[in-house]
Amino acid sequence: MAMTRLTQRKFKAICFYIFSWVFVSMCATALSMYGTNQEIDTTRLIFMLQLSLFTGLSHGIYDVVILQDEMDSRPVVAALLIRSWFFMASICANMALCILIWDIDNSEGLINAAAMQHIVEFFKLHDNQVLVFSLFLLGHLITFVRSVHKKFGSRVFVNTLLGKYQDAVEEDLIFMFIDLKSSTTICEELGNIKYSNFIRDYYKLLSNCCEENHGEIYQIAGDGAFLTWKTSACRHKARPLNCFFDFKECLAHTRSRFLRRYGIAPDFKAAAHCGKVIATEVGNFGSEMAYHGDVLNTTARIQTLCSKLGQDFLISEDLFAKLPLPLPHKFLCTKCGLFELRGKKNGTLIFSLQMPEA
Repeated sequence: MAMTRLTQRKFKAICFYIFSWVFVSMCATALSMYGTNQEIDTTRLIFMLQLSLFTGLSHGIYDVVILQDEMDSRPVVAALLIRSWFFMASICANMALCILIWDIDNSEGLINAAAMQHIVEFFKLHDNQVLVFSLFLLGHLITFVRSVHKKFGSRVFVNTLLGKYQDAVEEDLIFMFIDLKSSTTICEELGNIKYSNFIRDYYKLLSNCCEENHGEIYQIAGDGAFLTWKTSACRHKARPLNCFFDFKECLAHTRSRFLRRYGIAPDFKAAAHCGKVIATEVGNFGSEMAYHGDVLNTTARIQTLCSKLGQDFLISEDLFAKLPLPLPHKFLCTKCGLFELRGKKNGTLIFSLQMPEA
């Protein structure tokens, strides 16, 4: 049976931790042996490979399964202390497990006197104590990298590391602007603090749907968010439409939870458009990614037509021409007409997409 997108996302996250631990551990081990005029210690390499696999798996399970791959809601100091304790316990336990596996005795089994004595002697050595502390720091480093990766998305994160956006780069992208319906009314009814929790839960679901459909959240401004995809990645799979459909389904499934917690269930309207924009880093201190071009303004102005036309999802002719047919999820497409958008010299042909009745 095929994995759901949620399972795939969690599996990819766990693989990220395992790969990170293996890659960094093996690089550090090879570097420590470089220039020592000694033969490569294959036993040590295999031991470190085994240890990094176990530790990476433990780290992944803690972050993805226990913390649900979300921000730790505990106070910063408490979260840091608990995570530090986990890393230290996990590293020591995995080291002990690796030694037990290496010293396994067919007659006495996994746990035997010789193996237990080996574990005690192992942790007494100064070099191994340094190794434990080094791996402890490595765990926090990987957590930090993962947090930055989640914040910026895979494409922006990698390209920023490579310095791609230090100079302006032209890219062909799809933008989808999603806007929460009746946000002002909801805010007045809930009050600032409760509305903040409401909008946080709403965006948490949106970010999950966006990630599962290989998109990125470019910008969140109040009750609206810009999502983006590379146009070339959507020619054979209508990812923006899949994201819209999944988010609608997700809100339908969590409706009772929102009603129970806030007395109000969220709904949204959206618009999508595509075209070429300039991508670059702006600012010196606290710099961030920015997209410059008419595409974003056009997308936002198409979205303002949703209320006027009584539709939840509008797209431009430019985007419709690049979507693969037939449209996914049996979307019904209707031509709404040519509209003069503010700031545009020529009219823009708009299409509405309706989800089929359940």
